Amino acid sequence: MKSKLVLLLLILTLPISCVKNDSPETIDISKNWRFSPDEKNVGMSQKWHSVDFNDSKWSTLDAGKKWEEQGYPNLDSHGWYRKTIDIPADWEGKDVWIKFAAVNDAYDLFVNGMQVSSFGAANITFADKPSFTIVTDNIKYGAQNQITIRVNDWGNSGGLWRLPAIITTDKAETALFKPLSDKPFDPNKDGYQLFWEDEFNGTQLDSTKWAVRGIGPRSLGFLTEDALEIKDGKLHINIYMENDTLKTSAVGTHGLFDTTYGYFECRAQLPKTTGNWAAFWIQSPGIGSGEDPGKYGVEIDIFEYFKSQGGDFVSHNLHWAYGPNQKSTGAFLSKVEGIGEGFHTFAVEWTPEKYAFFVDGLKYYEIKEAISHVDEYMILSFEPAHSLEDLKGATLPDTYIIDYVEVYKKK
Repeated sequence: MKSKLVLLLLILTLPISCVKNDSPETIDISKNWRFSPDEKNVGMSQKWHSVDFNDSKWSTLDAGKKWEEQGYPNLDSHGWYRKTIDIPADWEGKDVWIKFAAVNDAYDLFVNGMQVSSFGAANITFADKPSFTIVTDNIKYGAQNQITIRVNDWGNSGGLWRLPAIITTDKAETALFKPLSDKPFDPNKDGYQLFWEDEFNGTQLDSTKWAVRGIGPRSLGFLTEDALEIKDGKLHINIYMENDTLKTSAVGTHGLFDTTYGYFECRAQLPKTTGNWAAFWIQSPGIGSGEDPGKYGVEIDIFEYFKSQGGDFVSHNLHWAYGPNQKSTGAFLSKVEGIGEGFHTFAVEWTPEKYAFFVDGLKYYEIKEAISHVDEYMILSFEPAHSLEDLKGATLPDTYIIDYVEVYKKK
């Protein structure tokens, strides 16, 4: 009898001991999202992202299609997606990412009621580019998890309109936004010579090179010369609250140094805040006078740093034809781990054929459209938030520090 009992126990435990780890590396989350439009923009205040929010009366939509094709043809506003996902217990201890191939136009991602990332700002759209968020610390393993997405569509198509839409432990899925080459670019070795520079020595802004730009209201803030400092051989553009006014600044070379083509580089330490953002860009005086980028110029965003994009990203962009028919390439993202710490270099090579964007000497993108062939000028700006909601995550005061700006030209 004892031997039979032992044999029975062995048989009962055998399936358990032979179970393999069959959990997938990637889970498709494209199907059966609960969806609701939010044209009055009440979702945040009503906490549509909370775990216990009742979405049972919402519609059901799939990712991979525009919401216009799924019953919302006239929705150019906010829309919310909610979905419950079972996460395998054996994913614990691994890094976990949520990835969307493209979201039209911008979105905020919430996991189990907490906002974990935001992509898109100031009309920078993610309608044609992938994005991913690491959610390792926000997941409940071996349990159900609530995923919520607040999408903002500001015209034409909207929603989670391209596949894949996945949650994954496969690091290969995140191999995006990397440099095209691991060989640093040296303008001196490529036929360029230093043509113009400012190392911000002394205690005052060099008025032969820069002028304070756009003094007065801008978005939620107010641009003022008071927010500028030159100290320790660096330009400090500060942002702070004074008497309930958000103050910041910008400087530009318009009328002092306008040029066509070259290699433009700054070395800078990025701010820590969210909501407000640092930028180094090139602008055309006549960009609003016509739609031909070659004739009227292009806004060349050498870099913009939106902390809300994840902390390790900077973006590059092109805009032209200011006005009702304005055109943009959409943001190109470069991922540089630790970009928010210490000093880094940001540059563009602008030639008659292309724009090439660099971070720390490494080329990330080469773009051969909307080439400007007219004189343009440089701008350094610490841009104030566009809305009070954007400003909620800001930590003030904060500083954008520029060590130098250099321009190289070929003979």
